[in-house]
Amino acid sequence: MENNPASSVRDALCQLAEARGATGAPRIERVELEGRVYWIKRPEVLSWRYRLQKGDPRAAFERERRAFHEMNAVNAPVPRIQAEGPDFLVLPDCGTDLRRRFRDEDDDGKRKALLCDAAQALGRFHTLGFTHGRPSPKDMCLAKDGILMLDFERYREENNTPRGHARDLVVFAFNVIAYSPRAKQDLPEAMQTYRENAPDGTWELAQEWLARLRWVSWLAIPGQWRRGKKGKEFKAVPQLFELFRDA
Repeated sequence: MENNPASSVRDALCQLAEARGATGAPRIERVELEGRVYWIKRPEVLSWRYRLQKGDPRAAFERERRAFHEMNAVNAPVPRIQAEGPDFLVLPDCGTDLRRRFRDEDDDGKRKALLCDAAQALGRFHTLGFTHGRPSPKDMCLAKDGILMLDFERYREENNTPRGHARDLVVFAFNVIAYSPRAKQDLPEAMQTYRENAPDGTWELAQEWLARLRWVSWLAIPGQWRRGKKGKEFKAVPQLFELFRDA
């Protein structure tokens, strides 16, 4: 997964990011250079009210920077940093996110293969010792090197544990059920693919964690009566428990 830019490209990206940042550019910005697409990421600017809710945006930005450096060092399935500075990271464009691909793909076989590839990538990621924190198809994409994972603002080294991997797996499955209804039917096969590529015991830890949270399924029942999109997360809860009981 080597994709280090030439020094001339890296320097040009740094100059571009610095120039754009001086004009009040957005936190995430799409740019093009020499026919290629890149994304510039900057620390989020929050009011004090949102800082209390979401935490320190600079700390989150530095967590993500640290995550990419650690993961790039071992060729984890993540994009490689193309350029960076004190207030920015530049990442390559990795294509359409998997949530959108699941939604738009009409071939059942291709959609199933894509979900299994995502599960395999998550398993490999965990085998390398990393925990994402909030894995979701919207934070995965299909690049020429395979499935890559994105968005590590919630990354914390202390979560790189077997229990952290188990929580990742549960969160990933929940996000597929709640937000990718066309793909959820293939989750049993995807979970088997994950188990074949992940550290031993992760599946069982996920089952144990959900068993302790069984009471949540009762709390979710009133929310399942809500119509349309408002109830989709509540409706995903019993399906999640069923998946980890039977898969």
